[in-house]
Amino acid sequence: MAGDAVAVSVVIPAYNAAATIGPQLEAFTRQRVSSSWELLVADNGSSDRTRAVVEEWATRLPLLRVVDAGERRGASAARNLGAAAARGDLLLFCDADDVIEGDWVERMASSLAHHDLVGGVLETRTLRRPGAASVSWEANAEIRLHYWTRYEAASGSNLGIRRGVFEELGGFDEHLVTGEDVDLCWRAQLDGRSFGRVHDAVVKSRPRIGLRAVYRQAYSYGEGHRQLRRKYEAFIAAESAEEPPRLPPEPPASAPADRGRVARRLRRLFTASGLADLTWRLGENLGERFTHADRQVVPLVRRG
Repeated sequence: MAGDAVAVSVVIPAYNAAATIGPQLEAFTRQRVSSSWELLVADNGSSDRTRAVVEEWATRLPLLRVVDAGERRGASAARNLGAAAARGDLLLFCDADDVIEGDWVERMASSLAHHDLVGGVLETRTLRRPGAASVSWEANAEIRLHYWTRYEAASGSNLGIRRGVFEELGGFDEHLVTGEDVDLCWRAQLDGRSFGRVHDAVVKSRPRIGLRAVYRQAYSYGEGHRQLRRKYEAFIAAESAEEPPRLPPEPPASAPADRGRVARRLRRLFTASGLADLTWRLGENLGERFTHADRQVVPLVRRG
């Protein structure tokens, strides 16, 4: 029943996800969960058959609901609107184009008995398309950004948090282009909340395919980095000032050029994954250098 309480709510933000969400929903039919739970797909204004595809799974997933999350655009808004409609005391977040493994719901929910928020791990080999233009490296849900290494963070595609903590923190920051998951984890830990890593809660992550898709994602990541630097500039500056000065590195010993290694790198550059890697680095760099998205962000005040 719509008014019945449940222990765990899983929220999936979805925008034009008709082509990918089926395998994710099928994975939820195999979950074995010891407590009551529900699954909410927060439709962020899709123009394809996302809602129809989700509704086709209703007989196999009785506690599946579609939430109209089209009033504000963006994954953060969809997650927030989905969480507002959820009934569980524990909130789990994953994405519409990935696939959860094993007893993901049970493992994430169980870990929230010991931590305020938790993150699982990502596996990117299974959903990778051989020979396609996608980046060569493995996605990593264990995030620690080089410009502020104080706190670990988790990907929003494999994240769990207690509802009370989520509401006290104000949910995901909808002003951030990307990095809203990192921001939520950082704010929680600054507030004294505990973060835990759930190494057996695995999500199969689907990499972007095609140079245009790779570039667009990378550019948005660059924008997100600049926004995070702006939002946490007081904390980053304070910790940088506390670090001891670093001695310049010793110059490397001269060695004859490895022509074979250079040739291999050049050959790899003209492969699909090599071009995707180059496209990513270009997009991320341009996004961070030329965005004005940081103007939308209000820096946090550092106290004490």
